[in-house]
Amino acid sequence: MQGSISRKLPNKRWKNDNAFPSKELYLNLHSQRSDDEDISYEFKFLTQEEAKRQKDDVLWYLVKDILKYSQDELVTDIIIPNGWATDKVAMKNISLLHTRLVGDEIINYFEVQTDSIDNVLDIFVRVNSGGTVLSKSDLLFSTIVSHWDKARDEIDNLLAEINKTGEGYKFSNDFIMRTCLYVLDMSVTLKVETFKKDSVLKIRNNWGNIRRAITDTVDLLNEFGFNSENIISYVAVSPMVYYRYKGGKFDAESKSELRKYIVIAQVRQVFGAATNSALTSIREALKSSPTEFFRMTSLLNVRFTGERTLRYTSEEIDAIFDSYEIGAYTFMLLSLLYPNLKYSQKGFHQDHMHPYTGFEESKIAMLKLPDGSTIDDERKEEWRRRRNTLANLQLLEGRENERKNATPLVDWIKVIANSESAKYMPSDSSFELSHFEDFMDKRQKLMSDALKAILL
Repeated sequence: MQGSISRKLPNKRWKNDNAFPSKELYLNLHSQRSDDEDISYEFKFLTQEEAKRQKDDVLWYLVKDILKYSQDELVTDIIIPNGWATDKVAMKNISLLHTRLVGDEIINYFEVQTDSIDNVLDIFVRVNSGGTVLSKSDLLFSTIVSHWDKARDEIDNLLAEINKTGEGYKFSNDFIMRTCLYVLDMSVTLKVETFKKDSVLKIRNNWGNIRRAITDTVDLLNEFGFNSENIISYVAVSPMVYYRYKGGKFDAESKSELRKYIVIAQVRQVFGAATNSALTSIREALKSSPTEFFRMTSLLNVRFTGERTLRYTSEEIDAIFDSYEIGAYTFMLLSLLYPNLKYSQKGFHQDHMHPYTGFEESKIAMLKLPDGSTIDDERKEEWRRRRNTLANLQLLEGRENERKNATPLVDWIKVIANSESAKYMPSDSSFELSHFEDFMDKRQKLMSDALKAILL
């Protein structure tokens, strides 16, 4: 209320002090609720010059000035000198402003209507902003430890172990606690009532098997090439732990299906809303299917919030190639297309087939297209967008990617001719940059066909 804000004006240089005019809080003393508006009082941040430009029956008053006056001075020093004694709206508003900011001694409070400890925890989480901020799951530990004194040490040790697996993860207390409930077929809602004595003792008595299922699953994620940089939803991992805990095998076919599940579940964002409902629906589907082997077909009829499913159509797969630019999602899709890479043994990078730097203005300004014309600005921008999409990406081992660097594709293809990296290379297209559009269209067709064979 007593401070100011400064925002840069358009078309002004950053180094120009006048580009950042100071604005303070004003109240329009003529503001009042009208039939077609919900706002009773109009406040705005204005410069002194803007506030002086009174128009359209607007009367701006600098809010912080009200703090200078007592109740008696309000009339003698403000209302009468400004000629507001006959202005009923202005008098009412200036008096109310003074009452609220100077006269009233207000304590804001929120009354808890029920004696639920979860309501208390929710409030505590909201106001706990000083010192080390605690999450609700951190606070739930106090309930768990009261029934299992080694719980904190056991969970902390497990997190330390799985988070340093491979290139590292960011699993949390939330994940461990929810997964414990999940694999034991209990409610997955993180509430104090969920962690009653019998539930905590059930977790304690099965902790060895739960721990083993979690570490086995994280090892499998590492084998798939996942880490903290490319995993979007840790919640999506819980059904994999459930499958392992219930005796599921990690044979070659089940691994292939599990890879498919963890990619689709994240790309389709089925855990984006109503997380507990999504987890429960998948668990019910897993219960009704054989537990020894994992098959995606058992989950294809599960429906999630927003009518989302784990099922893809041919049209949706084609759309993928224009939906995502290089990042976590493109890595997941590439991992389906390059399943035989030794992800846990070597770090793999997403690499641009036609190098990213190859689209710089200095390199394509005079590029001649196959029809003999010169590339125009509109096509340049479209190429720069498409260079980051799936059809121009591959997975390369880190050192190999560094060695490739900005090597043009037409030269690099000679190096990788017989390697795994040479997959999905159209034999009837030139690898010269001038043929970029033809290369992208044909490689997209090869990759799309491969994804359809995997996902449909």
